[in-house]
Amino acid sequence: MYSFQYSVHHTSKKPNTPSGDCYFVKSYGDTVLISIADGLGSGPDARDAAQKMIDEIEKRAEAGNTPLSLLQEGNRSLHGSRGSVVGIAMIDNRNQQVAYAGIGNITCLVVTRERKKQYLISNPGFLNGRPFRAIERYLPFYPDDTIVLFSDGIELPNNWEYVIANGLSPEKTLKRLVQEMKRIDDDATLIVGKWYKEDSV
Repeated sequence: MYSFQYSVHHTSKKPNTPSGDCYFVKSYGDTVLISIADGLGSGPDARDAAQKMIDEIEKRAEAGNTPLSLLQEGNRSLHGSRGSVVGIAMIDNRNQQVAYAGIGNITCLVVTRERKKQYLISNPGFLNGRPFRAIERYLPFYPDDTIVLFSDGIELPNNWEYVIANGLSPEKTLKRLVQEMKRIDDDATLIVGKWYKEDSV
């Protein structure tokens, strides 16, 4: 048996104000779903758009939906909102594969223990209830691999692939990344995760 372990860095642009980023992580069986939504701009209106998207993803996460179908369902909830960019990764440990669909500047990448890095690219644009174009992308994902998902408020340090591939826990990996990365004046969310055998956690 495997369990998915992850750690999150989540901050707002200004202290004591709601972040325009929202996120959702859920494991069910051999699958885990990770998503970040970043409402356009900052403040309450951005938060409202991002939260609507995440609420819809959370509601439908176990209904057999794919990342692309979750984008489509979430998009319907954004009519009249400021709009949001979003990335959704679904990791299937049994089939050793990650599926990804995204719109806008959410970054998703997979790093192996050998420091091989592969990006899962989002389609350009943002969601606001209007029709959009996106495709699902797929990569192999093995228990020793690490997935990293982050919003545009994050700029990883120059040595990030070495930090991620060094075998540390997601919590320790994220702590090092946050300590060494450049600060950006924006809402920021960074998620780091990987599968572990339960007897090794």
